[in-house]
Amino acid sequence: MFTKTLKSLKAFNESESLAPRFVLTYIVIWSLWHSQIFTSFILTSGDFITRFDAALISLESNQFILVFFFTCLFFSGRIGYFILKNKADELLEKESEVDLQGGSDQRFAKADDVQRLMTMISTLKEKLALTQEREDKANNERKLAISKQLKLQAEIDDMAADIALLNRANEELKARLVNAESKQSAALEMS
Repeated sequence: MFTKTLKSLKAFNESESLAPRFVLTYIVIWSLWHSQIFTSFILTSGDFITRFDAALISLESNQFILVFFFTCLFFSGRIGYFILKNKADELLEKESEVDLQGGSDQRFAKADDVQRLMTMISTLKEKLALTQEREDKANNERKLAISKQLKLQAEIDDMAADIALLNRANEELKARLVNAESKQSAALEMS
């Protein structure tokens, strides 16, 4: 039991290279615990030495033992958390190994799942092919309808041009007829 705990502590210390160091944590906790030093240094007016003296006077007693206790408590809690985390990870890995070494019924279930997925993929491929065929057919029909519409539009344009020519020729013939009638009536009046 003791060797397992030591191994866990060793694994934790090796894997946590970026963990905050004890002295740095002690300094941070000490600074937070004795924050009146900083506030009195900032709030006191005068030169640096006067401000420094006021900061030291504001510190009634240096409670380094209490800060040391809080630092140890912080690191103990942190180490305990990571040890429990590592133990939980080990248990999960063991359970996953047991799951992987499961019986043949799990292998058959996996094979059935794979077979079901393969049939689903094949039916989806067939549906995709049918959809693509319908889309191609619809595109061809659309192109055919557009080409028919363009042919009809060209014929309508040709007929409109022919009608315009015929109307112009009709107008010219009417003008000649009116001219010929006026000449004939003028010739009859002269005779």
